[in-house]
Amino acid sequence: MRTSIQPTSLAIIILLTCLTGITPLSIDMPLAGLPSLAIAFGEPESNAQLVIGVFLAGFAIAQLVLGPVSDRYGRRPVLLAGLTVYALMGVACLMAENLTMLLTARFVQGVAACAAPVAARAVVADVYDGPAAQRAMSIVTAGMGLAPIAAPMIGGALLLWFEWPAIFVTLAASGTAMFLAVLLMLQETNPRHQRRDLRPGRVLRNYGQMLANRTFLSFSMPSLLAGGALFSFISAAPFVIIGQLGYVPQAFGVFFAIVMIGFITGASLSARLSRNRSPAVMVQIGTAVMLLGAGLMLGGALLGIHHVAALIAPMAVIMHGTGLMRPNSIAGAMAPFRDRAGAASALVGFLQLGGGVLAGIVASTRPEGGITLFSTSIAIACFAALPLGAFLLLRPRQV
Repeated sequence: MRTSIQPTSLAIIILLTCLTGITPLSIDMPLAGLPSLAIAFGEPESNAQLVIGVFLAGFAIAQLVLGPVSDRYGRRPVLLAGLTVYALMGVACLMAENLTMLLTARFVQGVAACAAPVAARAVVADVYDGPAAQRAMSIVTAGMGLAPIAAPMIGGALLLWFEWPAIFVTLAASGTAMFLAVLLMLQETNPRHQRRDLRPGRVLRNYGQMLANRTFLSFSMPSLLAGGALFSFISAAPFVIIGQLGYVPQAFGVFFAIVMIGFITGASLSARLSRNRSPAVMVQIGTAVMLLGAGLMLGGALLGIHHVAALIAPMAVIMHGTGLMRPNSIAGAMAPFRDRAGAASALVGFLQLGGGVLAGIVASTRPEGGITLFSTSIAIACFAALPLGAFLLLRPRQV
């Protein structure tokens, strides 16, 4: 169904923001329920964390397929199919009788969920160019930051009256609402349907060309490393704040909101600064702020400050820098490949989630003491300190 709403209208920007926000919604809403979920299934905390990990695995892998599919068949069909499966898997999660069933449904839900941000970023590349693309991506990124603020609070509030399955009911309802919005509002923005884009050899060559492109790689690496910092925080913070520091799940939602306000203010500032600054300059500014936050995080850990502020305040600074950096990182990486925006969007997203995979590896090598404030702070600081150096090392001279 096509409508008269133009892809550059405010309504569509809001819709794209919601679609991009499906990732933090799906990851952050279950966070407050992880401890109770572990108890309900009689599983250790490390197994409960897989509710996040398997979602990310499905999400990351499927991007590399759905990006080229959206180049061939269009953004709209991919969105509608993905949101349908996403909603159905939300129902499957709430009906799970054991952790294995839940993890299977979450993996499939991650596969389906990736259609939303991949197609949304491609829509931005379809209809915007240059500074307009930077501003549009910054607006979408800033709005997307509301999802990580609302999601843990909603999750915590649901746990006041219901058990953990209510979280997945809410995710299923959100997927259904976004499906209806796409069906009624979004026109197809990609008229270039090229059958050759789906040939495996062609797809692999496209990805190889992108990874060999110095501009693409230099802009993608800061987002990859920032993903490691964020997912180190996401995976460990509930157990540190609720389990060790003794705060209730609802308080965790407040602390998470403080962190994400840093992200929103960074992305909002990016929308203003990018009017007269190149993506390269904005990435350098953002990663420098991240480095400052990493220093504060490391200092608190080494001084042995055992207080929630030692985790939350530096993380808010790191996320402010991420908000400044990320929309410009995405716009800069995708700029050379607007004719293959779906594939470029998929690879950018895959590399961002690569940071989550790195964070998972770091988490698995923590000392026998398990998840602690100290080990979490060190992991976050290491990831947040690297993006500036990676960008300066990799960027072409003309960028």
